[in-house]
Amino acid sequence: MDGTKPTFDRGRPSGFMRFFFKAPTMLYVDGLAEIMRRRCILLLTTTGRRSGQPRKAGVSFMPEGDRFVIFSGWGVKSDWYRNLLAEPEVTIQVGRRTMRATAVPVADPARRRELMLQMRARSGQCGPPKPIRGLLQRTGTFDYEGDLELAVAQGGDLPVIELIPKGREPGSGGRSASQ
Repeated sequence: MDGTKPTFDRGRPSGFMRFFFKAPTMLYVDGLAEIMRRRCILLLTTTGRRSGQPRKAGVSFMPEGDRFVIFSGWGVKSDWYRNLLAEPEVTIQVGRRTMRATAVPVADPARRRELMLQMRARSGQCGPPKPIRGLLQRTGTFDYEGDLELAVAQGGDLPVIELIPKGREPGSGGRSASQ
């Protein structure tokens, strides 16, 4: 790895878009948590870098072996991304399963791009269901495919993080306590 840090910086969402991106956090409850998991969204709880308080965000993920890979589509200024850089010990909820994990940024730009290409290949089963994607695009609310293509184009600069569940660190051979 060459130690290159991601540089992708995108303006923060505002208005309805802010609400749209916060909705997964509000919906990640009971039976809806499994629907969110099937749409490749996990609930990430970081520690606020200034407040020290728990902060939750719904984040797109891709399973990668016994780890989870997450992508900061809003770039290096995403609050959850900056929080986990300050404190990499996080809690994740994937469907109904909750576990502690360590967040490790992927430093190699080629690896980040490779992971984005893998995510694009999985995109049909992730994100908003196809009929809703069309509606969101036609109303100018959100262009899922367009944003995914932008992320792939910025793949080497986009922040990508591996979440390593506790008990799954290299060489541990163990299973996480929450399983």
